[in-house]
Amino acid sequence: MKIHLISDHPDLPDIDVSIDELPVVLGRSNSCDLRILDPMLSRQQCELMFVNNAVRVRDLESTNGTIVNSEIVNETLLYPGDIITIGMANYVVSYYDGEGQENFEESYFSENSI
Repeated sequence: MKIHLISDHPDLPDIDVSIDELPVVLGRSNSCDLRILDPMLSRQQCELMFVNNAVRVRDLESTNGTIVNSEIVNETLLYPGDIITIGMANYVVSYYDGEGQENFEESYFSENSI
C-alpha cells in the first residue's frame, strides 16, 4: 500500500511513500527521509509512521506546527481525505494499492485501529 499526499502548492511536489518504507521523517534538512524544499518547514517537521494497521503523523517539535484538518496536532491518525498542512502546502491524504487503485476507506481505519 502507498500513501499519496497531494500538494496544493504549485512549487511543491506530491509525496508518495510505501507503507513498507515507514517510518519516514519529512522536513527541509538533508538528513530527512523525504526532503521538501519549503522555507516554512522545520529541518525536521514531522514523521509518518505505520502503527497498529494505521498511518499516523507525529509533529517533531516543529516551529510552525503540523496541522491536520485545521487543528495543530502532536500525533494523530491519518484518514483518506484528511488535509495535512506543513509549511506553505496543504496535502490531501490518499491511499493506493500496488496497482494505483485507491483501496483504503475510512471504515478500514475505524475497524482496525485501537
